[in-house]
Amino acid sequence: MRKTVGCLVCVAALAACATPSRYEWGDYERSLYGYARSPELRDQYEQSLRDAIDVGEKTNRVAPGIYAELGYLLLEEGDERGAAEAFEREMELFPESRAFIERVMGRTTLADNAETDR
Repeated sequence: MRKTVGCLVCVAALAACATPSRYEWGDYERSLYGYARSPELRDQYEQSLRDAIDVGEKTNRVAPGIYAELGYLLLEEGDERGAAEAFEREMELFPESRAFIERVMGRTTLADNAETDR
């Protein structure tokens, strides 16, 4: 009995030492899984991305890739302007993503539109 209580105290103490997440992920993992299993949940998935972004922007803890994921989702819907804005914001927050995002944009009409906007 003493060993069990001792183990529980140690586990609780170690769990209390866990660092909080550096980024705001919101409900991303659960909603992505739900969307992957049931594509008709697309609107809920998009809303969970937007919610995570809203909270992340307020706390300056936007998770890497969240804007890119939203951009890709918008691109699939045909919202090229919204997708381009999301991709641009991803590159602003995470400059290391620029090469990847520009490749994604280069394979779509977004690259052509970005050049004509300049």
